[in-house]
Amino acid sequence: MLSRTRMPARRASVAAMLLFYIDESGHHRMAADPADPTRLARDTTDWFVLSAVGIRDTSRRPLAEAIDRVKRDHLGAGADRPWNETELKGRRLAITRRRVEGARTDPDADYAAITDGAELDALETEVVGLLAHAHPIVFTVAIDKRALFVERPGEPALGWAYAFLYRRIAMELERHHPEEGGILVADQQTEHEKAFRDHELTRIRDELAARGRLRADYRLLLDRPLWIDSSLSTWDREIIQLADLVAFTTHEGVDRGFSSAGARALWPTVRGLLAPDPATGDPDGEGLVIFPKPEAWPVTR
Repeated sequence: MLSRTRMPARRASVAAMLLFYIDESGHHRMAADPADPTRLARDTTDWFVLSAVGIRDTSRRPLAEAIDRVKRDHLGAGADRPWNETELKGRRLAITRRRVEGARTDPDADYAAITDGAELDALETEVVGLLAHAHPIVFTVAIDKRALFVERPGEPALGWAYAFLYRRIAMELERHHPEEGGILVADQQTEHEKAFRDHELTRIRDELAARGRLRADYRLLLDRPLWIDSSLSTWDREIIQLADLVAFTTHEGVDRGFSSAGARALWPTVRGLLAPDPATGDPDGEGLVIFPKPEAWPVTR
């Protein structure tokens, strides 16, 4: 839907808005280990990932309805079932994969409607088809929390993730959609909302921009995400599921390798949708951000 080569012509008088649906994987907590305050606590995730899937506002309804059809066909979604029972989540796909391959798993954590590997393959193929047909523009930011804890003590993983995500999206709008605006859309997140109110998240972005880094025209984006009530914004909650899948797949990739079981089904498609670096044409470092930047970039192909 946002392919630069396939984007349909649009009359100048018709305003359009780009919606960037965001979700996370891992936890952004940066607490120190009580036994050793020089290192990150052991009971938190090593990585925090924040991802965005961008579409035109005119694509919102058809994409949401297409996602709903996939869930009805493969997971038994319907008006008679609670929505969260069939919510598309990367973690649940991964747990279902382990179960159909013979591992013992929590029966409440996977998709009971999927009984074997062929059914799971069919669902994942449908998800890949959704992404390929929608052709969104994708950004995903992976924060190496242990490296951040050592290199920049006291800095918030959440703030760095948002700083990079905002910059990448603002640059995309500035380069390719200068007459359009952008809005980030997310499920209600109390901690995220508080951090924006306290200016914790914009502080990093603005300080770096003042030094000449992470500089972009942030006026093209709404100053903070639009947090939805998923019980009311039923189209948007469907599309946010795609951001969850991107975030989880990225998390699995940076943590376990992009060819690992949790990443390999969706990552090739996700990588093909990532915004490329305009200088190299490569998404590594532009659509995919890893911070602090690793000495050796992981194999993502």
